[in-house]
Amino acid sequence: MQPNLVASLTATEQLLVTDHMRRRSVARRRGAEDLLATVGLADKRRRRAHRLSGGERQRVNIARALTGEPTVLLVDEPTAALDHDRGARIIDLIVEVTRHYDVATVMVTHDTEHLDGVDAVTTMRDGALVDGQESPRP
Repeated sequence: MQPNLVASLTATEQLLVTDHMRRRSVARRRGAEDLLATVGLADKRRRRAHRLSGGERQRVNIARALTGEPTVLLVDEPTAALDHDRGARIIDLIVEVTRHYDVATVMVTHDTEHLDGVDAVTTMRDGALVDGQESPRP
């Protein structure tokens, strides 16, 4: 998940512009601020993207993805460029929003340390799936 945010926009504006580009009005300001609160950024909703940490940018990106009310989230390397603790918190957040918003989430990651809360893990090696195992729900 690469947080490609517009540096000059606030966290709230990131969600509003995404919603506008979809020609939808799902987020609106109140909805956008509610989504930011869900991902733990209520106090940073007016902060511009270039003033957010890497983990905070990831959180804005997760909230931005949720503005479209998806049925599936595709998450690519969400812990890239984050330290161990921030990476663990981002994975926990992804698991939480997956369950809260009742979406299916497909995550690609090289970081297998934080996969305790996921439902299933499949390994790919050299472009081929090599195994799949069910993981018990917490």
